[in-house]
Amino acid sequence: MNDLVLGAEYHVLRPSGPGGCTAVVREASFLMSGGGEAYAVGRTGLALGAAGSWGVDDGYRPVRSGTYALDWGRDGGLLRVSGTSTDPVVSGGSVDIDCGW
Repeated sequence: MNDLVLGAEYHVLRPSGPGGCTAVVREASFLMSGGGEAYAVGRTGLALGAAGSWGVDDGYRPVRSGTYALDWGRDGGLLRVSGTSTDPVVSGGSVDIDCGW
């Protein structure tokens, strides 16, 4: 299915990390399920594939809902998405954001 059917939303997370590394998230849902992918976007503005993904129950969108944390260190970041007691993250939920420098 395409982004229009799934109602995909893209989010650029702030702040950026070391060297301008930026986490970009795509969230989508269909019927009673959903999920997301995170991408590490470097200075070029390109991501070379998803850094990681997660699945959620009931089409919940953790990033849109603000139930996530992004922490940066010297070598990259860690994105942790979480759900609620009624809309849990059922797979994944922890993504290393690394632009490769």
